[in-house]
Amino acid sequence: MREDKEQPGKALSPDAMKSLAGGVDKPPDVSRRPEDYVSSRHSRLIDEISRPLDIDDPRKAVAVCAEVTRQVLLDFAPALTLLPVSERRRAQTLATYAFTLFDFARQSGLEGERLAQINRWEFSLEAALTGDPPAQPVFVQIAQLEKQTPWSRDGFDRLMSAARRRATVRRPATVEAAERDSIELGGALAELLVGESPSAALEAMAAALARVLSLRMLGEDLRRHQARLPVAELPESWEATTGADIEALAKAVHSECTRIRPLLLRSARAIPDLPPDYRRCGKYLLLAGDRLLNLLQETGAGLRQESPHLGAASRLSLLMRARWLALNRL
Repeated sequence: MREDKEQPGKALSPDAMKSLAGGVDKPPDVSRRPEDYVSSRHSRLIDEISRPLDIDDPRKAVAVCAEVTRQVLLDFAPALTLLPVSERRRAQTLATYAFTLFDFARQSGLEGERLAQINRWEFSLEAALTGDPPAQPVFVQIAQLEKQTPWSRDGFDRLMSAARRRATVRRPATVEAAERDSIELGGALAELLVGESPSAALEAMAAALARVLSLRMLGEDLRRHQARLPVAELPESWEATTGADIEALAKAVHSECTRIRPLLLRSARAIPDLPPDYRRCGKYLLLAGDRLLNLLQETGAGLRQESPHLGAASRLSLLMRARWLALNRL
């Protein structure tokens, strides 16, 4: 496990934490359809990630990765404010890299095209890890952080394997297959963050959080005909055309929430497996995950059209609670 010599900074003031928690929520633009918003958001993010950058200015790379992470993780993003600066940047860089990788895997079109994009992304990663990064923000950051503490090559291998499986198997056939996929992804992300093979409890925690994020993206995945709900529960032929279709979707969402909830509850035992600097972050993620899961279950079939989120006050409250719990129970 890595030993980070950087000490956490001073405690943030409530005003500063509120700012980092997301500030004032903006009302949605009701003139736009959900599919318009999702498409344009992803286009902007991919443009930011792939835009050429002056290789001598890593500060721009830091800013791009931070903004992409905020938009991708949404209500989970405030957890990163509880990390030391060096670990926060590592987490933001990983989130940016993984988001883009899986966006390639989730694209429509031919399987060979998706795999070719993934291969190109992996080649750029290898160049960054050897100190010759492409002039793009995420790879500039990967190279900079590699100089401080080497990334886990096994972790990246696991992440690439998970992405290739996503690109070739569009939907899990069974509940068991979906759970295996989430463990593979969660384990890869956990290993890249902690720097070594994670415990089973930590893998399960990361997998549960990934499944919460996946449910938040359900509307977009339904439009792409690749929802991460098992085919055994929501058939490939599903279309939102009848009341029976909507009822089937609501039942599948409920079943997935019912499976995730005990995983989140048990994940508290994984907090001690995290490096000390990550424990407050882990607490926030579990608290936010539990609250989001309640909203997702309440929304049910409505997830095909909307993605619920926590308000700024709720995020701030969870940040304060995570700091207190970590200080008093660990």
